[in-house]
Amino acid sequence: MALQAPAGGEGIQLTHGSGLAAKSVNSFEVTAQSVANVAPSAVIAFGPAAMAATAAYGAWFAWIIASAGVFAIAYCINLFAKRRASVGSLYALARLSLGPSWTFITGWALVVGVIAIASGSLAGVGYFIGQFFSSIGVSSLEQPGWQALLDMIMIGVALFLTITSVRRAAVVAATLEVISITLIVIISLLVLVKHGNIFDSRQLSLKGATSSGVISAIVIAVLGFVGFESAAALGEEAQDPIKAVPRAIWRAAILAAVLYTFATYVQVLGFGSASKLATDASPMDYLVGYAGVSWMRGFMDIGFTSSFFAVVVACMNVAGRIWFGMAREGIMPKRFGTAHASHRTPSFALMVTIPLVAIPAVALVANGNAPLSVTTWVDEVGVYGYMLSYALICVAAPLFMHKLKDAKQIVIAWSAAIVGLIVMAYTFWKQIYPAPAYPLDILPYIFIGGLMVGVIGYAYVYLRDPETARRAGTYADDLNTAAA
Repeated sequence: MALQAPAGGEGIQLTHGSGLAAKSVNSFEVTAQSVANVAPSAVIAFGPAAMAATAAYGAWFAWIIASAGVFAIAYCINLFAKRRASVGSLYALARLSLGPSWTFITGWALVVGVIAIASGSLAGVGYFIGQFFSSIGVSSLEQPGWQALLDMIMIGVALFLTITSVRRAAVVAATLEVISITLIVIISLLVLVKHGNIFDSRQLSLKGATSSGVISAIVIAVLGFVGFESAAALGEEAQDPIKAVPRAIWRAAILAAVLYTFATYVQVLGFGSASKLATDASPMDYLVGYAGVSWMRGFMDIGFTSSFFAVVVACMNVAGRIWFGMAREGIMPKRFGTAHASHRTPSFALMVTIPLVAIPAVALVANGNAPLSVTTWVDEVGVYGYMLSYALICVAAPLFMHKLKDAKQIVIAWSAAIVGLIVMAYTFWKQIYPAPAYPLDILPYIFIGGLMVGVIGYAYVYLRDPETARRAGTYADDLNTAAA
């Protein structure tokens, strides 16, 4: 169908008929995409310990404050998502007020973010597969060569799922994450039963928590939410996307907030002190022993494997669809806009993501680096991409409300945008200052390098064909754009 570009689109006409499985993904599957991308269980495995190291008994409270900042960003995203449906996620949403150049930067930063997060998570998949087999007496899979091979096998499985069916990919990712979350909740409840007293006066009174410590913990907490907006990439394939996508974004953010706060409170309770939790590299291993269910350690390894794999699948879905939309606009090579004839997925764009996701993880792991260190390093590069995209969408939201002349929403949008921008700016600042030790100190420059690849490519398109460059972000269904 022919669609008129929205405000900021300069009247460009685009013809749809993309070949994707339009209106095929139901509300649950849309929500599954966002939840899988956040991967709450993977965050719960290590996040609370890092939070306790800085916020002491105020760690659970830091999650609540961080959640408020994330909710502000979610509000800004949904001002667009309830008016526009697209394969382009934040890339297409930002176009409604930022114009082509900043729209492209928003989308490309998100592409760098999801590819890096997928790569870091891939290393986590291999690690926990190795941990599971080690728990049953097969320790050889923990060796670098085997870890690299496991990563290559699992990225192949992820490619199969994402190409053969967007619905199957979403359901598999959701099922894996639900299994992992269920295991963590069961163990947490068993810890509460074993402890016998759910009211911890030290945590409820925020004992030992300082304002600086809680603020530092908030920075860690914010990073645990990245990817909650992932459902926006399924705008063209979702049934009733104008309702399903905003709901999915809120559900993912709220679910993560509740789980993180609950799990952190329980972990401190189970360890007996915040300082003890902060020094444990594998808190869930300790907690299954404390709860008297040591036999569940192997199941927990399967759960964490599932969670990291769900992230890989979800991130590939986003990257493939953003590139698909860019290709349909003429900004990326035409092949990227090719949909699989029978599966109706952006198959070529998904195949291109494979080496970009696999090479960093496989190369670093094969070189003898600890897989979870690789996860930390590569994920950090991805986080910068998400932060830049979130910051730009916060700028875009109130500008969009000004275009719609919605006085009530303008005030709320500016309030949410300011909160979101402060959270993103401070989080970024704390990531680079004081300068962390190597290799964390070079990661911002790696992100900038990845960002510049896209910017230079876009500049080339603009110099060669300005009219095509101006289409950035216009490949979308602009449904109810002027509605409240």
